[in-house]
Order: sequence, then structure tokens, then C-alpha cells
Amino acid sequence: MPDIGFLELLLVGVIAFLVLGPERMPELFSQVGRVVRKGRDWVSDVKRQIDEETAPLSTPVTEIKDALSEGDISDINKEIMKKHGQVIDPAVALGSAAGKAKDGDPQNRDEASK
Repeated sequence: MPDIGFLELLLVGVIAFLVLGPERMPELFSQVGRVVRKGRDWVSDVKRQIDEETAPLSTPVTEIKDALSEGDISDINKEIMKKHGQVIDPAVALGSAAGKAKDGDPQNRDEASK
């Protein structure tokens, strides 16, 4: 948006006064006011339409935020880690037994088969 200061507006007003004359200035200000009002109304209408279109999208986001704040996710994470440990522990045991059997020592093979 252009950054227009007070001096710039004053300069435009003086030039308009000199060009248009004092008789037509009230009419000009009235027209400018109508244009500004229509512009504000248009922007307000566009904002309202955008809010109406995005309102259904904000509901799932709010539900997800609420679920995260309630701690449901941390409970799920604990459950996953518990199951993960139940799967990994036997796999580690099998891996160490296989390593012992691979060494070729008959005593290690007997222990690995247990």
C-alpha cells in the first residue's frame, strides 16, 4: 500500500482546489467518500466470504489441537513404545544366539539351540 503522508495529501488537495475551483470541491469530496466507502464494503464482503469458506476447515484443526492438549497422543506414544519393546527384545535375543552359533564352537551351538 502506498505510504502517503499528510504533506502529500495537502499538496493533492491544493492542486485539486486550483484545478477544479471552490465550486466543485464539495462534489469531489463527496465522490471520493463514496468510492472509499464502496472499497471498504467490498473488502469487508471479501473477508466475510473468506471466513465463511474457511470456517469448516478450522473445526478439524481445533479438534486436533484439543486432542493434543488432552494428552491422547502421549498415551498412544507410550503404547507404541511398549509394543516396540515387545518386538525388539526377542529379535535381539535371536540375533545374539545366532551370533554364538555362527562362531563354530560346539558349546555355543548347544546354548544357541536352547
